Amino acid sequence: MNKIMRQDKILEILQNRNSVNLDDLAKELKVSMVTIRRDVAELYERGLIEKFYGGIRKRNHFTEALFFERVKINQDKKEKIAELALRFISRDSTVFLDASSTCYLLARKLAERYEFLNIVTNNLYTALALAENTTHNIIVIGGTLDNKNGVTMGVIPENMMKEIRVEKAFFSCSAFSVDEGAFENLPQSASIKKIVGENCDEIYMLVDSSKFDKRSIMKTFSIEEIDKFVSDSFDEKIYKVFKDNFIYQ
Repeated sequence: MNKIMRQDKILEILQNRNSVNLDDLAKELKVSMVTIRRDVAELYERGLIEKFYGGIRKRNHFTEALFFERVKINQDKKEKIAELALRFISRDSTVFLDASSTCYLLARKLAERYEFLNIVTNNLYTALALAENTTHNIIVIGGTLDNKNGVTMGVIPENMMKEIRVEKAFFSCSAFSVDEGAFENLPQSASIKKIVGENCDEIYMLVDSSKFDKRSIMKTFSIEEIDKFVSDSFDEKIYKVFKDNFIYQ
């Protein structure tokens, strides 16, 4: 489990329990106290948790902050990718934007520069960004709210997406392997992406270079399923696979 996944897990534990002892946390995550203290220090500095003697507790309203903290991680790379992705969207297009922070940044650019788009998403923050432009037709897939990320998940959004077809679907991922494809850290995130992928004409993967040559728990798309690969930098191995369908800056 890498640092980002571990810190996400800490926040998830606090979401369910409100507070936790550091010794118990170290045992549950199977890491040393040194590692736990380092993670806790970073989360505290980011304003996501509160500390007390021997433990940590949930900070009020930290869930919204978590999503926007993720937006800030490698934001320069994500901004470049979102800018490149704009070229594949045109007026009256019907597109899907996944719940990733990269697609959120893409949504902000679409709201500023494009009109009359039909956009489907399962991220409330993405929908709100798009709503700044009143010409857009925005469909928010309902369901159980993951209030850690502003994302709707579960059976309801999955069933809804089985009935909706889009021309182009834009996805990011937790990890990407040029040999195997795209991966997600959470099974529930992978599930809805697979359904959308089956009901779209083209799949666009928006992947920043920090995720290259990595794998995670759930595979979403194989290399063969991806129509275009958009990233912030060139990678020779990826270029050999996608050729002209590798778009980079």
